[in-house]
Amino acid sequence: TSETHHVAIENLPDVSGYSTSDLFEPHPTIPNLWKIVGRIDDVIIHSSGEKTVPAPMEAIITANPIISGAIIFGRQRDQPGILLEPLPAYEVDVNDSAQVSKFRNLIWPTIEEANKVAPAFSRIFKEMILIVDSKKPLPRVGKGTVARKAALTLYSSEIDKLYETVESNTGGDSVEPPKSWEVADLQSWLIGQISDILSMEAPGITEDLFEHGFDSLSATILRLRLVGALRKSNFAALAATITQGIVYSYPTIGMLVDVLAQLVHGSTGALNVSKTHEESMEEMISKYSQGLDASLPDPIQVDPTQQYVLLTGSTGNLGAQLLQSLLLNDSVARVYTLNRPSTKATMYERHRARFQDKALDISLLSSPKLVYLSGETSHEDLSLPEDTLKELRQNLTMIIHNAWRLDFNLSLASFESHVKGSRVLIDLARSSRHSSSIRFLFTSSIASTQSWDAKTQGLYPEEVVMDAKYAVGGGYGESKYVTERILAKSGLKATSFRLGQLTGGAPNGAWATSDWVPIIVRSSISIGTLPDAVGVVSWIPMDAVCGALLDVGFNRESVPIAVNVVHPKPVSWTSVVENIRSALIQEKHLSSPSLPLVPYHEWVDAVEQHARNPTEKDTQNIPAVKLIDFYRLQSNVDDTLRNSGQSTFESAGLTALRTTNVEKLS
Repeated sequence: TSETHHVAIENLPDVSGYSTSDLFEPHPTIPNLWKIVGRIDDVIIHSSGEKTVPAPMEAIITANPIISGAIIFGRQRDQPGILLEPLPAYEVDVNDSAQVSKFRNLIWPTIEEANKVAPAFSRIFKEMILIVDSKKPLPRVGKGTVARKAALTLYSSEIDKLYETVESNTGGDSVEPPKSWEVADLQSWLIGQISDILSMEAPGITEDLFEHGFDSLSATILRLRLVGALRKSNFAALAATITQGIVYSYPTIGMLVDVLAQLVHGSTGALNVSKTHEESMEEMISKYSQGLDASLPDPIQVDPTQQYVLLTGSTGNLGAQLLQSLLLNDSVARVYTLNRPSTKATMYERHRARFQDKALDISLLSSPKLVYLSGETSHEDLSLPEDTLKELRQNLTMIIHNAWRLDFNLSLASFESHVKGSRVLIDLARSSRHSSSIRFLFTSSIASTQSWDAKTQGLYPEEVVMDAKYAVGGGYGESKYVTERILAKSGLKATSFRLGQLTGGAPNGAWATSDWVPIIVRSSISIGTLPDAVGVVSWIPMDAVCGALLDVGFNRESVPIAVNVVHPKPVSWTSVVENIRSALIQEKHLSSPSLPLVPYHEWVDAVEQHARNPTEKDTQNIPAVKLIDFYRLQSNVDDTLRNSGQSTFESAGLTALRTTNVEKLS
């Protein structure tokens, strides 16, 4: 509502106006021009909390001349599917798997076109195409369009059955198996399936699938097809041995071909004869340490007031904080930021978005000291022009390697490109003019200590522990440990910083809302309780971590090979949560008895009740349902600590670290 235009009905509580519940998107080039793309009511919220807007995809699919109607579904599911109604001339017997498979293949090019306009989590896989039974046509409204809600209700049982089929891996039978299970045919078949799942050319047979767009949904669908192909080839017993983790354990086409060929040809233990975690780590350390024993030249004097720094991962939370600090430092003459290229936004736009989110000084992004570089650390030349590489070798006095994939589902093998990227940066440092004096700072993680038992072995030391068994666990932590070991052999003035749990930092103190602690806070408001745990927490603000890294980096004295970065003065979990409770009561105007603290396992039990059959409201207001396994693991650790009476150990299972170096140097 304005002075010249008035709506007949107003329904907004804060301003005069009417919400139409339509979804708009801006014109890509013309300001103030918008297009309606759907209705808020039609938005599909998945169990992950991600949102699919169906209208643009449905418009592409219904433009196909063989389709009469299309409805995308997937509310409170982990992936979307689509209900398709063929024109009468293209009707199929929905109970005939051969006809269903033929129709899915016929319509697949159009589905691929629709997938191109959708984010990764909204992709529709071939297995998720449900065909309308001609005896049960889609209901329509007066103007001839499909009645969405009525259609989804009519086909609710078929939709439920489709998800059950995918989740139980009893589907996949519509995919034809390879011509034979010999290596050549199997490899060709796998390349075709992976290309089909990704809707793009498959990566090379030695390239990691997760580095080229694979995710948990893609892995589920590929496993489904593997199981179906084995069953169709009369290998039902072998099909039962294909676990959910096969793609994570063998994340390249070549590795999958090898293990499947062995299975089919009688090596029933093929899935169980892989190397131990320790062996895999030691093998990777050896592979990427070759040639590091060559000595470096005598050091060249470096002007401490003329620092040239290469920073990777500067579009992340810690990276942005480091970038601001470097640009504000008078002794820094130039900062080169190296990040992977993106087709969605320019380097400046990506940095600006992060700076805005962190309330950092955006004007610094126009500093003449700042050089944006787009490249790949895993490529020998970093995907940079030769003259840029020459400039880096001539100028660099410090490298801060802060870029790493954060995914706790992946195995060590899927992080090999990151380990290789670290070696490429090591080689850049060793080939530079200041090779004997250049500082190399690596942001490692407390996850590299994941199998250390502080109760029997004491605090984790500030050194590179040579026994890989203490790093065994998830691939993320193992890959950090591997890189620590390689850096220790590099001959460089290198320091690995094992970062503990980071909190929000200055200036606004905000945590990423996707982090596990903010998720606890948001979920607790709806549940009505907060989780209490025994033990202490050594969480540390992000700006303090940034300061510690740069204090070591700019220290001209000899620096240690490892620094553990956690708060040197831990406080009890209970005191932290009590302060959170007080702040929530004040900000939300709650009564004083609100949000009582309960034992961690009781809080997790409450979350679990909502996780069994989460409503759309639950997913929004209790995001902890998406991380229930993580919180259950933490509550189990808390129960163990409670029962043992050990209240001085780190809460929720994190390793306790020694902090002598960080206290001395920062």
